[in-house]
Amino acid sequence: MTTPYLGEDLILVLSPPRSGSTMLQRILGTHSQVQTHPEPHVLTPLAFQGVFHQIERAAFNHRVAAGALREFVEFLPRGEEDYLDACRAYCAVLYGRARAVSGKRYFVDKTPNYADTILPFIVRLLPKARYIVLTRHPVAQIASHANTFVGGDFQRSQFQRDIPGTFIPPLARLLRERPVPVTHVRYEDLVSDPEAVVRRLLEQLGLDFEPACLRFGDAEHVTKTYGDPNIARHKAPVADSLSRWVDDLVDRPDRERVCREALAAIAPADLAVLGYPAETLWQPLLQAQRGRGRVAANSAALRWHDGRWRAVAMLGRTLARPSWRRRLIRLRDRLDALVSYSARRHGGGAS
Repeated sequence: MTTPYLGEDLILVLSPPRSGSTMLQRILGTHSQVQTHPEPHVLTPLAFQGVFHQIERAAFNHRVAAGALREFVEFLPRGEEDYLDACRAYCAVLYGRARAVSGKRYFVDKTPNYADTILPFIVRLLPKARYIVLTRHPVAQIASHANTFVGGDFQRSQFQRDIPGTFIPPLARLLRERPVPVTHVRYEDLVSDPEAVVRRLLEQLGLDFEPACLRFGDAEHVTKTYGDPNIARHKAPVADSLSRWVDDLVDRPDRERVCREALAAIAPADLAVLGYPAETLWQPLLQAQRGRGRVAANSAALRWHDGRWRAVAMLGRTLARPSWRRRLIRLRDRLDALVSYSARRHGGGAS
């Protein structure tokens, strides 16, 4: 039996959207020993075939197929390990042939969805990959997403995608538990002192520092649909966006309210492990508000507002526990059966 592929030649950049991951991907991809391609989504289909995660919309009954596949995997001599070996063979072909295009040592896969709920699956699948976690001030992420994709509409942006709630908990867990070696990089450090951060990254990858990496905009890169649509504006890391989120919020209490609601659901311990302690998270905004004579954000009204959303977050975490999740799944299945019965009774048929 051949040795399974475990990701030895793979660099996975894990980060929430709007954290500078396209910039970091291009910095690494400029190196003479690194090949990359924008957000290939190689791993997401594997995670949602039905053994570890499920999707509900497909051209077939996905729950039936997932159950059948799990039963088949249980029949295999080594169970899930045989299934993971099959997934690794898929990764070996795709990543290996992508790297072979140039004959370079590493391939960088930067796909933001990897940092979602499927992260434990990826860690188990590819335990020898090089993991880089890139984080950014969470309010800056919300602001950047709103400004880039929905014309500065913070409420609409948060409705479309809850970036902090989706990405902070799994990344914090990875950094806290470290089931695989992980390098943590903060966006703020990367743009403030890029040479020091890039030297550290390359050293940990066993690569020599190449100054060209800091001028990633001078190199040719594969440009496809996905990635930062504004990346071409800069040829090198710049720090001019570090405080932009403060300017976006200082005179806009409506935007501040959206951000506070989004972050009230995040455990302070998770914020701290990502490098953004709750006690200092809002300090830049508070300073700007005091400078303009605004009401301090730690007023009784805002304390009540934050407390209300913490209670909502606590309820959400309770419902996310396995025991409650099983109850909700059973309830969903019973409702599905009721809808199906009702449709048959009234001549509508079952879908």
